[in-house]
Amino acid sequence: MKETIQLTSLEPSDDLSPFVESFWMIENPSDEDEELSTFPDGGIDLYFFHNAEYPLHISLVGLETDAKVGAMPKHSVLLGVRLKILAAEYLLNTSVAHILNDRITLDIGFAGIELNDLASLETFANKLSLYFASQRTTPIDPRKKVMSDLIYQNHGSITVTEISQAANWSSRQINRYFNKWLGLPLKSYCDILRFRHSFDSLKVGELFPKEGFNDQSHYIKLIKKYSSLTPKQLAQDENDRFIQLYSED
Repeated sequence: MKETIQLTSLEPSDDLSPFVESFWMIENPSDEDEELSTFPDGGIDLYFFHNAEYPLHISLVGLETDAKVGAMPKHSVLLGVRLKILAAEYLLNTSVAHILNDRITLDIGFAGIELNDLASLETFANKLSLYFASQRTTPIDPRKKVMSDLIYQNHGSITVTEISQAANWSSRQINRYFNKWLGLPLKSYCDILRFRHSFDSLKVGELFPKEGFNDQSHYIKLIKKYSSLTPKQLAQDENDRFIQLYSED
């Protein structure tokens, strides 16, 4: 990862873990804009951006299925929360299907977050956690809890049929849920998680992961689909601009 870019993250509390993957902060304290590439990672993100030009800009980013190239402006801070699939229904209370590969700007004051709450990741995470707790008005449907747990525990390496049988929920209903709330079918989402999980292998120079793929050709095809690059090109990147690849645990 670029030396000028600083990234830190915090895990959610246990009661929020079914809905929140992490709280994170990216800082660019340098005098230059920094190019960054991002890949699909299966997360719904809330962004809270701050610099001299934009004291506070808030946006909701839907799931992404394509690699994107952007820039982290000089002297800027971006705080965010990466949300899991159940968050759309149970925390946001709104579908994100209409912002697949897109984003919307949210009103200033969303979740009660103010500019001074961006001073530290801990302050930001604590305040947003309180807001999310207040949004929990209904218990999780047990079928959806089983579905979500299996998807994340297996890093997407599980079939729709296996999830359907374990959750006692038909494949048709599961896909209807995914298309309604997230904007894509379950298999596509699982493929994105498998792609993301392969980062662990690429970080240590392994061009074929030990799990999740039946053969190397299938693996290469999936990597190229979501990154437009081969595994070798990703692993040998000399610019360190792939922030997810080099900064995730």
